Amino acid sequence: MAFIVSTSTGFPAQYYPQEVLAAALRKFFYTMELDFELEQIDRFFSNVKIEGRYFALPIDSLLDQPKMEVTTSKTVEISLDIAETAIIDLLQKANLQPQDISLLTSVSLTPAVPSLDARLMSRIPFSPTIKRMPINGVGCMGGAFAVSRVADYLQGHPNEAAVLFAIEISSALWQGSLQADLTSLIRSLPENPSVYSDIIMNIITAALFGDGCGAVLMVGKNHHLAKQGLPQIVDNRSYLLPNTVEVMGLELVDSGFRNILRPEVSDYVKKGLRPLINYLLADYNLEIDNIFRWIVHPGGPKIIDTIEAEFGLDSLALQLSRDTLAQIGNISSGTILYMLDKTLSRQAPPANSHGLMVAMGPGFSQEAILLKW
Repeated sequence: MAFIVSTSTGFPAQYYPQEVLAAALRKFFYTMELDFELEQIDRFFSNVKIEGRYFALPIDSLLDQPKMEVTTSKTVEISLDIAETAIIDLLQKANLQPQDISLLTSVSLTPAVPSLDARLMSRIPFSPTIKRMPINGVGCMGGAFAVSRVADYLQGHPNEAAVLFAIEISSALWQGSLQADLTSLIRSLPENPSVYSDIIMNIITAALFGDGCGAVLMVGKNHHLAKQGLPQIVDNRSYLLPNTVEVMGLELVDSGFRNILRPEVSDYVKKGLRPLINYLLADYNLEIDNIFRWIVHPGGPKIIDTIEAEFGLDSLALQLSRDTLAQIGNISSGTILYMLDKTLSRQAPPANSHGLMVAMGPGFSQEAILLKW
């Protein structure tokens, strides 16, 4: 369907160790006199097995919360700065000019109208006639989802080149939404014990997500950069479990944005990924044992463990997922592209080896991509 020519990543300058972030949240609870077990913060921040995360927006505003319009404006500008640098690096690696690109795809949860790809065209001299495909609302699945959709496009346009980027600034949640939501929920807890699960969900969100960007250059099979040895996208599959909207997502509440991440996510991972991957591999007479490289979005330690057990993988198969989670946390849609970049920086696998890119997102939905070297 398409070839992956080059990849790049981008991060903010500020990197916070996990214990610093946990201490900041504990300080907020203490200062605001929120009656909740502070040891819960340390427990969840430790359980996700993250060493540190990149944050574009500082945590010193926890007690001086900016208005949403200020946060959103900053988030858009920071997203463009990071994405611009990543895309310029991406094109330089392939010795291509912006005018050589026929399709520009952006993935982000940041609310921006016009979209980030349109705004980026004021910074990078893409052709004014370039096709654009902004993708929103697919959360952690966004990077894999975009790779699939761009590959579908290039199958019908085999002479063209396309750029996609995924950028998420999850630290924006620390700019008021997280604090306001936790304050409201905890203070209503005595009269409404049912909000306890939402409080825990907020703490896990605070413990898990970071900022970052991934970018990919892809070409059709007849493009002059398409060549053997590069990872080729053979095919892709999508799967959505009906009536699971409440399992994962991002909703707007009175206090701002609230991330939805229910404990039963790992159960739905098994229900969705097994048929998705089985059907994809069966079409090419492949088995799980034929997969040489696994690039699996690390939604959290429990999800990684669930996938490992479900498919009977050895302890090294998903090591990249665990390493990624430890080093940068979950950067949502950009995580899988960061992992793809890490994969391409390593020694290429033997010729004709296969790999799988897998990600999960709201819906509850999954995306799987079959690669071949």
